[in-house]
Formats: sequence, structure tokens, C-alpha cells
Amino acid sequence: CAYGYDYDRTYYDRTPITEYDWICDKGFRETNIFIYNRLGELVGTVIFGHLGDTLGRRPVLIISILVISAGRLVSMFTAAYYVVFCIAAVAGSLTAHSIFQSPLIIAMEISKSERRGRISMMQCFGWTTGMCILPMVFWATKDWFWALMITTLPIIIFTCITRYQIESPRWMATRGDYRGALKQLKRIAHINGIRELPYDEHMLEKRLADHRTDTVYGIASLFDGWRMTRNTILVVLCWTVGSVLYFTLVLLSSRMDGNPFLNFMYQSLIEVPAALIGQRVCDRFGRRTTNATAFLMASLTCLVVVLIVRDPSYETLTTALATFVKFCISITFFAVNLQSIEIYPTCLRQTGMSVGTIAATLFGIVGPYLVHLGTEYDVRYPFIVMGLSAVVGTMAALFLPETLHQALPNTIEEARHFGKDQRFWSLPKPPAGGKKQPDQEPSTEEADESVRLNVPEQRDVKVE
Repeated sequence: CAYGYDYDRTYYDRTPITEYDWICDKGFRETNIFIYNRLGELVGTVIFGHLGDTLGRRPVLIISILVISAGRLVSMFTAAYYVVFCIAAVAGSLTAHSIFQSPLIIAMEISKSERRGRISMMQCFGWTTGMCILPMVFWATKDWFWALMITTLPIIIFTCITRYQIESPRWMATRGDYRGALKQLKRIAHINGIRELPYDEHMLEKRLADHRTDTVYGIASLFDGWRMTRNTILVVLCWTVGSVLYFTLVLLSSRMDGNPFLNFMYQSLIEVPAALIGQRVCDRFGRRTTNATAFLMASLTCLVVVLIVRDPSYETLTTALATFVKFCISITFFAVNLQSIEIYPTCLRQTGMSVGTIAATLFGIVGPYLVHLGTEYDVRYPFIVMGLSAVVGTMAALFLPETLHQALPNTIEEARHFGKDQRFWSLPKPPAGGKKQPDQEPSTEEADESVRLNVPEQRDVKVE
């Protein structure tokens, strides 16, 4: 700074740093923006996670779209005013997680158990597609303003189609709004070509009278009873370990030579087969087995890397093994994401999912320090820490209850006993009875379960 400076514009023409000289005595501004964004994510996840369980999934989705759009738009035009820019950055990150969580939870709550894995996989594909397109947008524009504009406009478009987004009938029923729940069920039935439902508002109220929601107190309610407390701690451990490994690997790979945009895209592409295989394995062998096995494979792979990482002749193999660890961690994220939705009751589902996200966001900051250990002391240290952490993740995943083929709990009381009768050394089995014949009417038990799931029990349902 004392002798002047110049910017490397090989890959970027304009950034806030180059445009407003955030260097030298202003060099802290870039770091502060990242911290403020992370702070906004933490605060927003707590607030909107709780609102999703009290105000509703659909209102929170609409608010999330508006908040993130407004925050990003304001930040685009206020970079010259640092304080305003920071406030806009925080506002734009408040709903970074709830904008994904709300529609996913709605989809899960109107679907049968065998379809939940596929729905989660579809969202993972959408996420990965966006992560692959994002660096290409920045590479094409080389300008932070236009890149932010291009990535914000699609979000704004969703404000025009919110009328097509339904509220979760399961959530409405547990809140005692049976008329609203029935209205949403009729919308689902109409889309699927079902003219008349086999029950009315009074029948729905009678069958679901025992599933009215309890009084909840946000995150504190996740620790109501020993079983819920244990499950919450185990879920948080899985999210934490996965986050530490994931962000450490991303930071390690970001130090690779070559085009940073292509490197980022290659990192994202590995999540496509991870989501596909994760869904197949989760639906075949269960969430618990998949999660624990993926953590164990990540741990063993880290051990191999520790043994060879200092040998230059194994550089290609080391890179391949590190990529495989990221593949395993992507599978664990897929599995624990499903478990976070499926073990909590309807009245706490989005709050429970938010707690895992908070843990991932909070402990993800460990990643840069692990990378620092590797660059300043010994390149093996990050992989030693990651390997030991993956062992902790394996143990936590093993003691979570299996959720495959299980009905979603509606009340806190049901969540307190969820998985109580499951055997530890067992694989989940599909419900007995098999498929009905095309002309066979659903039994009374099936009809009751259909109402409980808030989905019409028909063989020709097209969208769940």
C-alpha cells in the first residue's frame, strides 16, 4: 500500500473491492461482509424456522422471497455506502435457508413415505444445478453488479407464482384449521383428477382430533423429553460434522491452481451422483444405515489420505480421494436432511430442520482454521481432524431412529416415542400388505392413514 497497488483482473473486471478500494486500511471490510452474512443466516434461520411452525410454511416462503430479493437489490446500489451495504447484506441473508426449507417441508408433508427421498433428491438436483450455473454467470460477466442482478431476478419471478403454492394441509389440521386443510386437500385432489373426497370437514376433525398441536416454545421444545433431546443432539452432531468436513474440503480445493470458476463447478458436480445414489440407498437400506456408512467411508478415506498426502507421487490419488470424501459427505447431508424432517412433529418440523442448519452454519467456520493448520504446519492435520470428526458422525448417525417407512409424527407426544420400539441391528421393512389391485377399494385402516397423511388415498394420484 505504501508504494501503490494494482488489481489482478485475470478473472474479475469489477468487484466491490476493486470499485471502492477495500484494501489497506479498508481491507477488513471484505471479511466483515462475510461475517455479517453468516450472522444474518443464523438469526434468520432461528426466526423464520420458528415462524414456519407457527405462522405457516406458505407465508414464510412468501416473506423469504420478498426479504432476500429486497436485501440483494438494495445491496447492489449501496456498495458505496458501507454501513447501508452491510445492513442490506444481513437482510438479504436472513431467509437464505427458509426459502429452501419451507417448500421442501410442504412437499414432504403431502407425500407418502416412499416418495420423500425422491422429493429431497429433486431439490438437491435444483441446488446443484444452481451451484454449477453460478460460477458460469460470474465468469461470463466478470462484474459483481450484473452477476448479482442475473441471480436475483429469478427469485423475484417467484413472487408472481405464489398463488399456486399451497399451504401444508397437515400443518393446518394440527393447528385446528380443518376447513383450511380440507380446502387444500381439494386442490390436491382436483389436480389429480379426483372429483370428490371420501370425507368432509367434520369427519376430518373427528379423525384428527388427537393430533392437535401442543404449545411450542421454539427451539426449547426440541428438548421436551429424553428421546427428543437425544435425537436433537444426534442430529446437531451429524449436521456439525458434515458441515466441518464439507467446508474444509471446499476451501482446500479452492487453493488449487487453474480457473477458479471451473474448479468451483467441478466441486459442485460431484453432488449430482451423491444425491442420486443417496436417494436410492436411503430408500433401500434406510436413512440411518446410509448416513452412518457414508460417515464411516469418509473417515477411512481420510486415514488413507493422511498416509499418502505428503508424497508428491500420490498427488493425483490424493485429489481423487479428497473428492470421494466430499462425495460421502454430500450423501450424509442428504440423509440427515431427510431425518431432520422426519423425526420431528408437524408443530416443530421447520424449527427442528433449522437447528441442524444453524449448527452447520455456526461450526462451518472451523473449516478455515483447519486449512490454516494444513498450510502453516502439516498438510496431514486437516485430514486427521476430519477423519476423527467423521468417526463421531458415524456414532451419532447409528443411534438416530430409522425414519424410512415411518409415518411423520404430528404431535410432540408422538415424537417423544418415535423409534422407541425399533431394534438397533435391523433394516427397515416396507409396510405389510403390498399393492392393491386396481379395482380394490381402500380399507378403513388405509383411509384413516390417508387422512392422517393428508393425502387422498387413490391409485391414480399424479402429484404428491
